[in-house]
Amino acid sequence: MKKIIKYIVFALAIVFLTLPLFNNNKKVVKNKVISKEKEDLVEALRKQYNNNDIIGTIEIPGTEIYENILQTTNDEYYLNHDNYGNYDIYGSVFLDYRCSKDSKKLLIFGHNDFKDATPFSNLENYYDKNYYENNKYIDIIIDNEKMRYKIFSVYIEPEDFTYMNLKISDEKYKNDLMKYKNKSMYETNVEVSEDDKILILQTCSNHKDYKKYKDKYLLIIAKKI
Repeated sequence: MKKIIKYIVFALAIVFLTLPLFNNNKKVVKNKVISKEKEDLVEALRKQYNNNDIIGTIEIPGTEIYENILQTTNDEYYLNHDNYGNYDIYGSVFLDYRCSKDSKKLLIFGHNDFKDATPFSNLENYYDKNYYENNKYIDIIIDNEKMRYKIFSVYIEPEDFTYMNLKISDEKYKNDLMKYKNKSMYETNVEVSEDDKILILQTCSNHKDYKKYKDKYLLIIAKKI
């Protein structure tokens, strides 16, 4: 009997010792910020990850998407580096280097190459309009300013990548907004105007109807409210 109890205690010790390893898995939903009571979110995250490229967070309430947002001087580095700056094929969620929180158009990128392992894999749930109806809002915090966006368009783009242009005239911007809205896979009944600031989330699409295309991106487009 004593020997059995000894084995049970040993097994429990192994479980508790290995728990931190599982907590570092990519599937952890929430960031656990270690911070002083009066520290702001961004500074706390930068200290936690020892990375000054962290500029904020993105959350889609009601979903599993809650990620840090990173930004550096190019749009290649965080395609294959994690929040700590280590090489990682899954990459991170990052803001286009040309954007600031005051930009009229924000472009945020994240991978969707491996189901349930990459930051934006859950965005493919938006093919279902019912999912959209229950998850219309995106919350962004950049440099401690919280901004809420409402999704007005969801579609897959295999050919026209001009949505990544940031320097456009007011008239072109207005036309682009209508183009994004009209391309949506379903009607969202959200009105847009040239005065709106927008957010575009881009990730790879695995939709079966677009297999013939080499590049095909799922775009979730929302306006600031």
